[in-house]
Amino acid sequence: MDEEHDASYKQESSPRYHGRDLAVLRAHLENCAVLLGSATPSLESIHNALTGKYSLVKLTERADGQQLPLIRILDMKTEGRNKSGPNVISERLRMSIDRRLDKGEQVILLLNRRGFARSIQCPDCGHVVTCLHCSLPLTYHRTEDRLMCHLCGFKALPPRSCPECRSANILLQGYGTQKVEELLRRTFPAARITRVDADVARRKNAVRTILNQFRAHKIDILLGTQMIAKGLDFPNVTLVGVLNADLGLHIPDPRAGERTFQLLTQVAGRAGRGDLSGEVIIQTFTPQSPSLQYARHHDTDGFAAQELEMRRTFDLPPSPISPS
Repeated sequence: MDEEHDASYKQESSPRYHGRDLAVLRAHLENCAVLLGSATPSLESIHNALTGKYSLVKLTERADGQQLPLIRILDMKTEGRNKSGPNVISERLRMSIDRRLDKGEQVILLLNRRGFARSIQCPDCGHVVTCLHCSLPLTYHRTEDRLMCHLCGFKALPPRSCPECRSANILLQGYGTQKVEELLRRTFPAARITRVDADVARRKNAVRTILNQFRAHKIDILLGTQMIAKGLDFPNVTLVGVLNADLGLHIPDPRAGERTFQLLTQVAGRAGRGDLSGEVIIQTFTPQSPSLQYARHHDTDGFAAQELEMRRTFDLPPSPISPS
């Protein structure tokens, strides 16, 4: 099983099961080996390796011998705000993109939020437009001019005034891949820019076509969600930018730090896979986060050690390691 840590192996609807665990069980019943592969193994698999349930085989360098990319963490608190709102692309990242484009190299930008704006909020009464079924904030999609729930798929027309207080000052909050694509086209007018997210993927063969164009260097900047974070091998990509590394970090989920570390490590691996050295710039408001700092140093073992210790402290899975 490749990318054994990926959450897509877990079935979300009934009957709920995990594909990785079923593969291990099937291998046991058939008396054969199962190989779980990942650059960022799940803590469950690491725990099983530490306790002797799994055998561990490590690859300590890239198959072609190339060096891992240099990762820089940029504290966005020092970037401040511009006149139009949050500074989406820092000056340092913008200059790095300019340099790569001037050399004829390619760039991948990750923003793990699709849509144009995160939510619609009234500044007068504070009301946020939410889904009628899930009570989650609706995301605005400009291409369809619709509000959409990313959980159940509910769609609605964007209100022209606040449904609560009838104020006309209702505003778009935050940003998604659609808004960033628009900004990139204004910032780099000569660059060939394409977006890959779940909205684009609905079109038949759209993702395959885009990746083939990127491989043929018909695209300079590839912007996308976690769909582009792993499994891609483009030797001409020398810069990877993460626009908001905090998106998955501050959510009420004990695996939030683990998933953020995995995502950052995986997307960082897209840079410098050819003869040219790679660079990764991670924009964040919490540069001190262990998930970011261990990802910066490509230190999976270090992250796993501190995360497992935290899980043991708070009695969270995987099961605590029994003392020898």
